Amino acid sequence: MKEEDLELKGKAKKLKKKTVEEAPSEEETMAQMEFEKDTECPKCGQKKIISWTEQTRASDEPPTRFYKCMNCNHTWREYS
Repeated sequence: MKEEDLELKGKAKKLKKKTVEEAPSEEETMAQMEFEKDTECPKCGQKKIISWTEQTRASDEPPTRFYKCMNCNHTWREYS
């Protein structure tokens, strides 16, 4: 293997490690979830809903709000 290839491989590993380190842990994700009292599942009609927000588009766009029914596991989103 060439020296250049080894350097590129090393840089790729560093990038992968950095991305993994920046990803939120499951505990942090759970801490961001909220229970919704006034929201009803469009699939089953239950009000056992959790919600969370994620920045799915450019940083100058508002975040996307996700909902998940704890009864039937139906997940949907709402764009602001």
